[in-house]
Amino acid sequence: MSSKKKAVVVSPAEVRIDPTQASFTIPQVAAYCGLTPWQVRMVVWKGQLPAKKIGKSLIILRADADSFLKSLPNVAASEAAWLAKRQAVKA
Repeated sequence: MSSKKKAVVVSPAEVRIDPTQASFTIPQVAAYCGLTPWQVRMVVWKGQLPAKKIGKSLIILRADADSFLKSLPNVAASEAAWLAKRQAVKA
């Protein structure tokens, strides 16, 4: 028998965020920022989003998540029009 653990997949609808919460887990910050947990891990690994390690878990402070979101570039009008057109094609 294999001793490997299976990954637990949590849907964004199952993630609960308390408005007074000062820190987030990876799934929580993903839901808060509108990203996937994998995207959150990638920006942490790249050093774009600071994280604290507690045992094997990563904790991200709300203030750091807010700063990360504010540091992202705004979408230019030409890019926004392209995205709206792409979304209309999918529907």
